[in-house]
Amino acid sequence: MSHQSPIRQTLHAVAGPLGWVAGFSAFLNLTYLAAPLYMMQVYDRVMHSRSTATLLYLTLAVTLCFVVYAVLDGVRARVLAGVSDIVEDRLGRALLVRLTTANRDSGPPPLAAHLSRDLDTVRQFAAGTGALAFVDLPWAPLYIGVIAMLHPALGLFAIGAAVVLTAISILGERVARQPMKQANAVATRAYQFGEAVTRYADCARTMGLGATLTDRWRFLRGEMLAAQNTASERAAVLGAIGKCARLFFQSAILGLGAYLAIHDELSGGAIFAGSLLLGRALAPVEAIIAAWRPILAAREALGRIRTLTEGDSDRPTPVRLPQPAGDIEMENVSWTPPGALRPAARGVSMRIQAGAVLTIVGPSAAGKSTVARLLAGAPIPDSGVVRLDGADLATWDKTQLGAAIGYLPQDVALFPGTIRDNIARFGDATDEAVIAAAKAAHAHETIVRLPMGYRTVLDPAAASLSGGQKQRIALARALLGDPAVVILDEPNANLDSEGEAALTECVRGLKERKRTVVMITHRVGLVRASDHVATMDAGVMTGVQTAAEFLARQMPAAVPAPSARLALPMAMEQSA
Repeated sequence: MSHQSPIRQTLHAVAGPLGWVAGFSAFLNLTYLAAPLYMMQVYDRVMHSRSTATLLYLTLAVTLCFVVYAVLDGVRARVLAGVSDIVEDRLGRALLVRLTTANRDSGPPPLAAHLSRDLDTVRQFAAGTGALAFVDLPWAPLYIGVIAMLHPALGLFAIGAAVVLTAISILGERVARQPMKQANAVATRAYQFGEAVTRYADCARTMGLGATLTDRWRFLRGEMLAAQNTASERAAVLGAIGKCARLFFQSAILGLGAYLAIHDELSGGAIFAGSLLLGRALAPVEAIIAAWRPILAAREALGRIRTLTEGDSDRPTPVRLPQPAGDIEMENVSWTPPGALRPAARGVSMRIQAGAVLTIVGPSAAGKSTVARLLAGAPIPDSGVVRLDGADLATWDKTQLGAAIGYLPQDVALFPGTIRDNIARFGDATDEAVIAAAKAAHAHETIVRLPMGYRTVLDPAAASLSGGQKQRIALARALLGDPAVVILDEPNANLDSEGEAALTECVRGLKERKRTVVMITHRVGLVRASDHVATMDAGVMTGVQTAAEFLARQMPAAVPAPSARLALPMAMEQSA
C-alpha cells in the first residue's frame, strides 16, 4: 500500500473545515444581498409612501442581517485559523520526517534551510485576506447575475468590469512572479550567511573578519531588498491600477444607471443597488491583485515544501523486522555528497559480525566519517547496499532502525532542550533508561554534578558545557536502550585522559555485551579495545587486519600510553 503525498494528506485533513468555510461563505454572501435590497426598498418604496413604520421594520431587518453577517464572518475567520493550524501540523511533521529520513533523491541542503519560514508563509496565507478573497471569488457571478436582473445593460457592464480586473490580476501575477522568485533565492543566501556568521562569531572575532563579513552580509541583504523592492513596486503599481479601475467602474455604473433611469428603464433605488453589488462582486478580484506578493510567496514556499516532502511519497510502509543481532554488511557501496565532484566512498565492501568491534583509520578526507554515516543509515548509498542482519537499511522501519543503531556523530549535535531530553531522544524513555544509558557512557557522575543535573538546559542562553561533557551526553544518547549496533565517529576528540579511559571502559562493556561497535579514532586505547582495524584512503577501503597486527606494525618497539596518537605512515594522521 502506497502513501499519499503529504500535501494531499493535508488537503484531505482540511477538506472538512473548508466545507464549513464554504457553507459560511454562502450564508455571508446571501446575507450581503440585504444591503442592496434595503437600499432599493428605501428609495423606491419608503421615499414614495413616506411610511415611518415601513422604514423602521426594514431597518430592523437589515440590522439583523448585518449582525448575522458579522457573526458568520468571525466564525469563518476562526475556522480558517484552524485550517492554518492543520497545515502547520501536517506539513511541519512531513518536513521534519523528510529531513531526518535518508533518501536517494534528497536535494541539496539549502532547500531545507528555512523550512520554518516557508511553513509560516503558507500558514499565514491560509488564514489571511488572500485566502478569503479566493473563497469569496466564486460568488462574484451571483452578484453579477443580480445586477443583470436589475437591467441587462448593467449586467453586461459588470461582466466587462470583471474581465478588465481579471486581466489586471493575471498581468500582475506575471510581472511579479520573476522578481519574487529572485528575491526568495537571494533572501535564502542572505539568511544562510547571517546564520553562519552568528554560529561562528567567535572565529570571526579572533580572525578580525567583522568588517569583511559585514560588507558581505550588507551586499547580500542589498540584493535581497532590491529584488523585493522591484516585486513590491510592480505589485503596488498593479494594485493601484486595480483599485482605480474598481472605483471607476463603481462610479461609471452609477452614471449608466442614471442614464437608464432618465429613460424610465430603471428605478432610483436600483441605481445605487447596482453600484453596491458591483463593488461587492469586484472586491475579491481587487483583494487578489493587492495580495499578489503574499500569494506568490506562499506558492514559492509551497513549491519548496513539495520538493522536500514528496520524493518518497509512493514508498510502501516498511514491515517491522525481528530485533537485530547486529550483523552489519556493506556490498560495493559508493556515495557522493550533493554537489561534490567525486565520491566520498567508492566500492566499499566489508562485513562486521555481531558482537565484533571494528576501528576505521585513514588520512583526512579518506571517507571514514562517510562510511560511519552510511552504516548508521544517514544517507542512502548511490550504489551498493548496506545491510543489517541481511536486510537493506532502506527497508527497515526508521523508528525501529533508530532504536537498533546508536550513533555518535563527529559533530556532537545536541538539540535545544534538557540533558534528559537529549539522552531520551525527546521520546518517552523512562528515567531508569536515561540513567542507565548515562551510566553506560560513564556520564552519570558528570551530569549529576551540574547545578540542574539532568534538567540542565542545552541552549546558547544556558550554562555552557565543555566539549568533553557534550560528547559524553551524546554518547549516552547513542547508548539509550542498549542498541545492537553502536557507531562512534571520533568519540574521544574532546575528551581528556580521564574521559578517554572511561570511553575505553564503555567500549569494553559493549564488547562484553556482544554489541557490534564501529569506531573512527586515532587513539591507541580504543584501538586496543578493537578486534579489527580497517584502513581507508581516498574513499576506498584498502585493507582490514586484526588490531594486534595493526598495533604491531605501527609501534613495534614500545607500548605507548592509551591516549597516544597512532604513528601512521605518510599522510595518515587521523582526522575524520
